[in-house]
Amino acid sequence: MVTDEGDGPWRAEMVELVRGGDVADATDALLSLTYHEPDRSWLQRFLLECLGSGVNRQVRALAVTCAGHVARLDHEIGPALVARLRELEKDLVLGGIAEDALADVVSFADGA
Repeated sequence: MVTDEGDGPWRAEMVELVRGGDVADATDALLSLTYHEPDRSWLQRFLLECLGSGVNRQVRALAVTCAGHVARLDHEIGPALVARLRELEKDLVLGGIAEDALADVVSFADGA
């Protein structure tokens, strides 16, 4: 599990909301982290956590989309996240979203 220790109250609050039971709060918080979290490496690790099988389906779907946003915003994305997106292409629920995110990776991320 990705920790949020020592990274300020805002991140801790967002992580708590993402991990909480309210889907609307979780998705709002995940988008906020995607757009505003300064530690982009930490964000990518957290997105990987959000893609776990025990995570709410809507939160997982948004985490896939957010991975594409990371590629667009940062022009780079880590190999672990790309590999996970490739795995998710075979997923019946998330496959199409993963394809879209990977298209963003190819279009916007350097060296992808």
